[in-house]
Formats: sequence, structure tokens, C-alpha cells
Amino acid sequence: MEQQQVIVEILRRLIGRRLVAVTEARHWYEGRRGGDAESLLHFWWHFEGIPPVMAHGCGEHLSLDFAEPYLSYDMAEQGETRVGSARLPDVLAAYAGQRLLDAAPIQGCTPEPSVGGVQLRFERDDLVVASVGDEWLLVRGSIPEEFGAHLTAGGWLVSQRDE
Repeated sequence: MEQQQVIVEILRRLIGRRLVAVTEARHWYEGRRGGDAESLLHFWWHFEGIPPVMAHGCGEHLSLDFAEPYLSYDMAEQGETRVGSARLPDVLAAYAGQRLLDAAPIQGCTPEPSVGGVQLRFERDDLVVASVGDEWLLVRGSIPEEFGAHLTAGGWLVSQRDE
């Protein structure tokens, strides 16, 4: 339950702020990286007026923490991790410059209550970010139907404040 409270409190601090930039850590091998979600290891949202928020997925759990991006590093024959600004056409890059209007935690498919992801309502579009089976799910809009059995969106936080 504590993990849920931490994420909800972080989300509440983000609501109403503009997303200035996104930093990503991606796995590269032999000078190439996989697709958008496939190569993504971690990412940081840089919202105006607060420290960066690092997203880390592990299994069916999402962690959010205030943390600075780490440096790129070499993994010898395993490739390298490159850390840098998110770039189009990658999904996360499309939200830079927009204000976050609302957020909803997403329950993952686990026996104990935990946050598996978040749905973020920006000025022009919603974004779903979730950790599913140790892989990132990054989708514009709402939770895709094929993940409906594994991910359940909670209530929007701004709406809950008004209740």
C-alpha cells in the first residue's frame, strides 16, 4: 500500500505542471536500438519547478521517484546504455511542452495492490505508461483492449479531490 501512496503523491505534485522534457535510457547493440518500448530501460519526466521524476518498471510494478538521470555506460559485448533526450517519433517525446491536467494510477495484474502503471491526461492527448511482464507499455489514449484483463485504471486524481 505504501508504494501506491508514494506514486499518488508524486502524481499529485505533477498535475498542473508543464512537461518541459523527457530523458530516456535505452539499450543499444552494435550501433542500433530496438523499437520505442522495446529498447527503453528507464525514463525521466522533467516537469517545471520540481526535480526530475524517474520511472522504473519491474515485472508488473511501476516505481516513480525523484531522481536525476544517470550517465550513459558501456556494457562491453552486451552493448551500451545511452541516456539522452527523447526524440520523435518515440511516444514519450510527443508530450514535451504540454501541461499535465490529470492522472490516474493503474492497477497491475498482481495479487497484492500495487501500481502497474499510470494514465496521464495532457492538454492534447492521454498517455498510458505501464510495466507489463518486465516490458514497457507506452500508448497514446487509454488502456488497449488486449490489456484490459491485466490493467485496471483507477479514478482520476483531480476528480477525487473535488469529491
